[in-house]
Amino acid sequence: MRYPGGKSRAIKAIYSCIPAKETKLCSPFLGGGSIELACTTRMQVYGYDIFSPLVDFWQVLLDNRELLADRVERYYPLSRTKFYSLQKRYTHLKGKLERAAAFFVLNRASFSGTTLSGGMSPGHPRFTESAIERLRSFQVTNFEVGCADFRESITKHTDAFLYLDPPYMNGHALYGINGDTHTDFNHQELADILHKREHWIMSYNDCTTIRELYSDNPILSIEWVYGMSKNKQSSEVLVLSKDLAI
Repeated sequence: MRYPGGKSRAIKAIYSCIPAKETKLCSPFLGGGSIELACTTRMQVYGYDIFSPLVDFWQVLLDNRELLADRVERYYPLSRTKFYSLQKRYTHLKGKLERAAAFFVLNRASFSGTTLSGGMSPGHPRFTESAIERLRSFQVTNFEVGCADFRESITKHTDAFLYLDPPYMNGHALYGINGDTHTDFNHQELADILHKREHWIMSYNDCTTIRELYSDNPILSIEWVYGMSKNKQSSEVLVLSKDLAI
């Protein structure tokens, strides 16, 4: 998956902060799933997202990757006209398989993986035959995906370590359909919940408001290169629960 703020190039930095003793991981903001998939090699991972089209994709991929790849293949090659037509009628598609296939197609072909919130990528298209084959050969264990907001998923997994990658606090509508899962996000409520929990790590964009919300927590400044733009350095921090040693 291509996803705004994806952490595929930050796996090593984030993975190393998760204590080796942990056996369960809950991720309330699954997104592209880079960190979560890396963690399946050593623990049971429960991934959640409030964005149902994304959840549909993950669930269909886990249930029947070959059938999904076959359906995706019907869209290849994808013209600009077909891209915008598919994006426009996405919400009217019938069936979970059809929606999952369309979501993958739009995700791979859209600018920076914005899928339903952005336009078609102008160059270096990622919707390729090799991408379809990677989909067909995808295999993972210890991974479950559900649709829920952060309140529900955090409450459900009281004994799991939390990895959180919430929407950026920067005003850009990057997630959901036309940015709806970003613009309405309650950063203060998330902070209130986490201040009552232990055993968590969170990646966030670095800004004054975030540092104020988590002023009593360990905050690590880290750098990596974004997968969406090889020339763009991250401007993010890792916020840790107070019980984690730095």
